[in-house]
Amino acid sequence: MKNHITIIFIFLAVLSQAQDNNSITLGAHIPDQVEAIPDGAKRLLLNKLGEIITDNGISDNVKNSRFILTPNVSVLSKNITPTAPPKIALTLAVTLYVGDGIGGNLFESQTLNVKGVGTNELKAYTNAIKNIKTRNPLIKSLITNSKSEILEYYEKHCNEVSSKAASLEAQGKTGEALFTITNIPVSTSCFKKNDQKIKSLYTKAINEECKRNLNTAKAIWSANQNLEAANKAGFLLSEIDPNSSCFSEVKELYNKIANRVRAISDRGWEIQLKELDLEKDAIDAAREIGVSYGNNQAQNVTYNTRGWH
Repeated sequence: MKNHITIIFIFLAVLSQAQDNNSITLGAHIPDQVEAIPDGAKRLLLNKLGEIITDNGISDNVKNSRFILTPNVSVLSKNITPTAPPKIALTLAVTLYVGDGIGGNLFESQTLNVKGVGTNELKAYTNAIKNIKTRNPLIKSLITNSKSEILEYYEKHCNEVSSKAASLEAQGKTGEALFTITNIPVSTSCFKKNDQKIKSLYTKAINEECKRNLNTAKAIWSANQNLEAANKAGFLLSEIDPNSSCFSEVKELYNKIANRVRAISDRGWEIQLKELDLEKDAIDAAREIGVSYGNNQAQNVTYNTRGWH
């Protein structure tokens, strides 16, 4: 009996941790003050930060996220190898920081030393960055400890987050409001206070998108009823959520365009409408829209990392 109880508690603990991990978001960010490394290496480093985020139990690497993973890179040594041909050997100190990039509060940091050798400086940097192991125990500790700080933030600042989302909604910025409120981790009491608001914002967002895409698709199709117009209009229709209020009109226009495509082309039309997903609940769907909104925006957040490096 005790063994059964132990198994149940372990299962619940794992489930709780999974819920936390699947709802916390973090953004990879490279500040301008990072030492001038080659552009190709900087892009690789940004990708490596994204891998660190997703490989360590955080569901999303989100652009414009309040909470960020950011690096500082310094050269510990740079040597020319006595080989033919000679190569550049670098030893880098890569310090990783996680914190509240808006409030300027640093949560955790860890420093790793990595080495890379290449026929030129770019390749040496590239090989050194490739040697950063995303599941390094120091990195795992960094991310794990930072998750607790992020959860604590939402417990302490719930009213501020809710008020910001309400203000954005009042300004007609439904997508940004949804992005703000769906970043609340599921396991927090703040989430429970806002779950109904998340659902209502989700409904509002998909209805707005439906009207917007439908009207644009109608205009494209009315202007020119050829295959190119069909594909442009069809793409817009294919992005519309089946739960939206105007989806019956979407299907009507889609069928009209599909019939025309069959009449003017001997090939089938590959574009399909989304199907209703009965297994996905409104919260998961809302979170996807929120993350998508954040990632589709230009990097417009000015982060405060003063004193981190």
